[in-house]
This record gives sequence, C-alpha cells and structure tokens, in this order.
Amino acid sequence: MTGEMHRAGAAVVGRLTEIAAWEASLILSLRFWMEGPEGQAEVWNTFARGLGARDGRAELRGFETLLGTLGSCARRPLVRHGLGCTCIGSDEAMVLTLVREAAQGDLAEAAMIASLLVPARHAEPVALMAAQVGQAMQRIAGHAQGPRHMPTDTENRTLH
Repeated sequence: MTGEMHRAGAAVVGRLTEIAAWEASLILSLRFWMEGPEGQAEVWNTFARGLGARDGRAELRGFETLLGTLGSCARRPLVRHGLGCTCIGSDEAMVLTLVREAAQGDLAEAAMIASLLVPARHAEPVALMAAQVGQAMQRIAGHAQGPRHMPTDTENRTLH
C-alpha cells in the first residue's frame, strides 16, 4: 500500500474477492492507471478488449478525465493499495461507491458522495463522469475480464 497504515484513506474496508467483478476491475484499473504508463497501457487494453478500439478509446477518455479531476480537485491526495493487494482501502471504496451509485442512476447520491472527496462545486460534474465510467466498466465486465493481474485469495502475495 502507498503510505503508512494509519494514513487517512488507507484503512482496509473490504476485499476485491468480495465485490462484483466490474467493481474489482474498476479498483484495479484505478490502481494500474496511477502506476504510470505501463499500468495505463494495461487499462487501455482492458477497455479495447471489452469495448473495441473506437468505443474503448472514448470511454478511456472518460475514465482518465474522472481520475484527473479527482486527482486535481480532491481535498487531499487519494490513497490506494498496491497492485497485488486484495484489500480495498477506504479511499478506493469511496470512489467505488461514487461510481456504483452514479452508474445506477442515483446522481444525487453520487454527488453527495463526490462532495466528500472534492469541493461541492465539483461534485455534480464528478458524479456525471462517474456514471459514464461505471456504465463502461459494467459493459466491459460483460465482454471481457478486467486487468489481467487480479489477485485471488489463493495466491501467495504480500498484501501491502
């Protein structure tokens, strides 16, 4: 995990193996993206495999915009766990909940969740971006698997 265990946003609140496949793929995509160019290429491959090159590129822009907005507008830097970690950190869970609620069409709830991460003036636009990302991730899950390095409980991995 990046940072120390007591750092805000790092608390373990769940495991990737306990949530829907598209939700785990979202968290892993967030982790891969934030790792840099190689991780971003992995996310691109996930979008292209699941949606085709043209649609994948368009949806990837939405994913990139959401993460860019969260990165530049968040009240504090968001914390994520490592690529091989099966834990879900509290910041990752917040992003997941934001995206899930928005994708389900509850934009008011999503905007309220977004306001916990970003200033209120950014909450509604973030909720709208999250809806697009959530719907894309659900479509990808229906066509292809997410990032190839999804850890399982049976793998011998260092959790943080």
